[in-house]
Amino acid sequence: MEPSKYNKVLVIDDHKMVANGIKLVIGDLYNHFYMAYEGATGMSLALQHFPDLVIVDYSLPDTTGDLLVRELKYKLPETKILAYSFSYAPDAILRMLQAGVNGYVIKKEDDEEFIKSVHLLMSGRDYFCKEARNHIINRFSDANDELAMKHLIANTKFSGKELELIKLLCRQMTTKEIGNHLFLSERTVEQYRSNISKRIGARNLAGIIKFALQNGIVQLDEL
Repeated sequence: MEPSKYNKVLVIDDHKMVANGIKLVIGDLYNHFYMAYEGATGMSLALQHFPDLVIVDYSLPDTTGDLLVRELKYKLPETKILAYSFSYAPDAILRMLQAGVNGYVIKKEDDEEFIKSVHLLMSGRDYFCKEARNHIINRFSDANDELAMKHLIANTKFSGKELELIKLLCRQMTTKEIGNHLFLSERTVEQYRSNISKRIGARNLAGIIKFALQNGIVQLDEL
């Protein structure tokens, strides 16, 4: 029994019975419970309520879960995201992993595993059910060198655009130069940089470069 309730959770799932079922299972763990049945409404509710946890399906009527997760992670970097989907296709799992989800649970798993995943994410840990873990391991089992595994670590934390921005920062390009290269406004580049710095605990450019080198995002000869 948890000593106190968590604050806010948002479920984004086009199956209303599934969303209602999630509420029955974990509704008592939260002070506030929100539901959306497609991505746009889910994004709107997320920006309105700033949930601690978002539970999202991979297949949605207006988008795919990985695209929605990338947007959620960019706009709400502190929010934990749990993928809860019928899909156990390796491609779907890897797309969600690379988009930045903190966990993945397949809907055929029992309630106990689902509740366990929620508690782990709320405590700051990641959780992937056995089947999801197997797909991730199989996908990278041929990558024996440490560098490939480091790329996997980096890809679980950042979107493709964020990884590109990290590389450009490491080359000490200016905000304006990066904006021109990535077709982003200077303000957006600064917002990206701020979010990245917070997530890796970097106080300055040196900290970003150190992280990028340690995780194989850039090589010394690229700097």
